[in-house]
Amino acid sequence: MRLRIAFALCVFLGTAGLAGAVEEGFDSLFNGKNLTGWTVEHGEAGTFSVQKDVLYCPGVTGYPAWLRSEKVYENFDLRFEFRMDGWCNSGVFFHAPLHGRNSKVGFEFQIDHKSEEGLLKKSAGALFDVLPPKVMAIGPDKSWNQGRILMDWPRLTCWINDRVVQELNVEEHPELKHRLRKGYLGLQDMGYKVWYQNIRIKELPSKEKWQSLFNGENFDGWYQEGKGAVWKVIDGAMHTAGGTSYMVTNGEYENFEFQSYVRTSANANGGIFVRWKQLEGGDRGNEIQVENTPDSNFPTGSLYNIIRAPMFHYENEEWFLIQIKIVGSRLVVRVNGETVVETDEFPTVRKGHISLQMHSHDPWIEFKDLKIKTL
Repeated sequence: MRLRIAFALCVFLGTAGLAGAVEEGFDSLFNGKNLTGWTVEHGEAGTFSVQKDVLYCPGVTGYPAWLRSEKVYENFDLRFEFRMDGWCNSGVFFHAPLHGRNSKVGFEFQIDHKSEEGLLKKSAGALFDVLPPKVMAIGPDKSWNQGRILMDWPRLTCWINDRVVQELNVEEHPELKHRLRKGYLGLQDMGYKVWYQNIRIKELPSKEKWQSLFNGENFDGWYQEGKGAVWKVIDGAMHTAGGTSYMVTNGEYENFEFQSYVRTSANANGGIFVRWKQLEGGDRGNEIQVENTPDSNFPTGSLYNIIRAPMFHYENEEWFLIQIKIVGSRLVVRVNGETVVETDEFPTVRKGHISLQMHSHDPWIEFKDLKIKTL
């Protein structure tokens, strides 16, 4: 009885004017007036709006539309309130990428109206398609629910209405440990109505240390080997086409994580070499292939000539994220949030350069936001 009274009081307060309250140390992410601080991705005007001081998704656009925070966050305490009206399937993204599948590259805290189906990977409070919630905690239809996501890598704890729905060490989960540790917050549009209010956040100390490999303006820190392809900077990205050549880092790396957004025109062929030494004599380390071509012997993400990755389809001229983690002879390659290669038999174990390859004439390849974290 006490729990019912407490929950009813919480719902009442959420609808009776406490939506603007912000705890000490927290910053409000929604001003109750407009979408300042947020950007609509893959949607048009009306995909998200403000009605009566509440952030509203009418479900007019649907997947893959989402509302993205302007800032990126690593570790944080995020608190918010959400309300559903009948059938609803939506989610709150965190550590989401600028491009690609938010729920695979980053994390999705699931919002769903169904409470009678049991605890599933698509139930309210699930880490979508990975972990079901520990309990079913959503309130009655049309009531305000209290959501909370506490990320302090590797610890992740989530609540709905003050009940723990997730509690885990992300590093101990075989899938989640490879996901981005820093990214955007987001609200998903899956074609259903959902309301949000009182969105606030407290940032926690950062732990991750990345080094940018490309300044978006010129090739400082890089040198070219081979004269076939032309390399230039266009709109903050490395653009290459016209033959075969390589853009190589000045620095050498042995054990590291590497990330880059990549996009290609139709039938482009290139790659990312790791532990590269030099072009002369063929001492090139090994290549992670970039080739979005149906029936390719080694499609994007493959360890070229050694391990064929499953064909991961992405649209030509659309950005996707490629992640490479290599420690000793262990290699993990992920494309758009999917692990496509995982092996303990990487053949070249030594320090070496990272080298980007262009290997076709008319098609083009672009790379941007290249960064590395030594391990």
